Amino acid sequence: MNRTQWLSVWGFALGAAANPYAMAQTSADSSEQPMVQRSGAGVDYISGGASENDRESMAARRGEFPLTVMMSMPNGELAVADRLSVLTPQGSLLIVRDAGPVVMIKLPPGPYVLEASYQGRIERRSVQVASSAQTLNWRIAS
Repeated sequence: MNRTQWLSVWGFALGAAANPYAMAQTSADSSEQPMVQRSGAGVDYISGGASENDRESMAARRGEFPLTVMMSMPNGELAVADRLSVLTPQGSLLIVRDAGPVVMIKLPPGPYVLEASYQGRIERRSVQVASSAQTLNWRIAS
């Protein structure tokens, strides 16, 4: 490849990388289905649900995750917590930043404390996770 061809290929690559339309096409497909993530402690979770499509795709997987946390304001408006932590007597198992409004967590059966931080306030809920799927509807105090 001569210098002119190389510069043309390089220019095309830079132009494609900088094209926001091309980026929007690829990111739109990935945003339709929130990804399973894994904490450092090995806990699988999905956080998302801002759009109706996200909530539908997450609902289809609800049986895989024993605990689903749905966060909302007292008026029913969906809410995203600054942080959601899953705690045990041994310490923190999971910390999700910008959590929700739907967080699905794959936890073994047992007692846990959930701690949500929202606009500088911290709220806690105790949960007993069973082997079957359950949902905690968390109304964040305003």
